[in-house]
Amino acid sequence: MVLVVGDGAAQLTIQELGSMLRDGQRPLILLLNNEGYTVERAIHGPEQRYNEISLWNWTQLPQALNLDSRAECWKVSNVAQLNDALARAARRDRLMLLEVMLPKMDIPPLLKAVTDALEARNSGR
Repeated sequence: MVLVVGDGAAQLTIQELGSMLRDGQRPLILLLNNEGYTVERAIHGPEQRYNEISLWNWTQLPQALNLDSRAECWKVSNVAQLNDALARAARRDRLMLLEVMLPKMDIPPLLKAVTDALEARNSGR
């Protein structure tokens, strides 16, 4: 099982790690850390306060949840590190959490096109 989740959404559901392990699941979790709700920043503006979240130390979760022996975590910030971590995660004998560091306003081209069109429509341009 592979889960791709943003850091904001993960803060709402991270306690499910315990349930996953209780049920014998060993997911690979790619946690995309862009310091908040980037999709909402793109839609409602990058300076809206509600898009900012508390920054967590994600790689320390196994210790906080007493899961040290059943989970591994890595923080990656470039492609080489990501490839290395994915290779290590391939053995899948435990829960793997890869915190992938992304720029705060790293917005996919399609989302950018949609939000630009909405902004133009809303401003009468």
